[in-house]
Amino acid sequence: MRSTCSSAPTCATSSWRTCWSLSDGTPSRAMNASEIAEYYAAERPELLAFLRPHGRFGAALDVGCAAGMLGAGLLREGIVGACDGIELNYAAARHAETRLRQVWMGSLESAAADVPWEHYDLVILADVLEHLADPWAALRLLQARTAPGCKLMLSVPNVRHYKVSLPLLFKGEFRYEDAGIMDRTHLHFFTRGSLEETVRDCGWTVRAWGSHMKGRYRRWYMPTRLLEPFVAVQYMLLAEKQ
Repeated sequence: MRSTCSSAPTCATSSWRTCWSLSDGTPSRAMNASEIAEYYAAERPELLAFLRPHGRFGAALDVGCAAGMLGAGLLREGIVGACDGIELNYAAARHAETRLRQVWMGSLESAAADVPWEHYDLVILADVLEHLADPWAALRLLQARTAPGCKLMLSVPNVRHYKVSLPLLFKGEFRYEDAGIMDRTHLHFFTRGSLEETVRDCGWTVRAWGSHMKGRYRRWYMPTRLLEPFVAVQYMLLAEKQ
């Protein structure tokens, strides 16, 4: 497995979320040991479940691949034939290189010139878009570099969730937190509608949607369908380059 990880950046002890949110690589907070362990162990079963019905992809690129756990799951289930990654956090990238075929250490922009974009059938940005200074530029870059027919899988937190929208509506509160939908490193917020508009405006064709809800909401089918915009923690989208 080949990696371009050669030296540790200044943000090596910070979280991947923090690194991606700041253009100069300066972390706003460091991860403690339990956060690092949880971060490295994130297998993202909800994303595997979303992609599973859409068939098998040849080669995938996971942008912001963390420790490579999502890619490892995609490979294990045969959803992709090969998986590479881009990761800004040095420690995470070193873990990822043990699981993925190749890892570029850096930001999407810094790695763009070295990545063979035309070779990928699937590009993944799982909980990345909200951390970027300019999500539109990133989506347009991917649209310009990838080959026709390439799929794009995105996941973002749902800012319309009732734990965000109700305090805003009734109390005028919009409070940032250390993690979750209101993670203080989020630079942008999306609803299902605004995410679809953003993706379409950047030249992609939306093919499929998914949402991630906690188990207690999934048990009540009809109420969940009606209330999905307020109980979905996360939205997932599959788009295609024409």
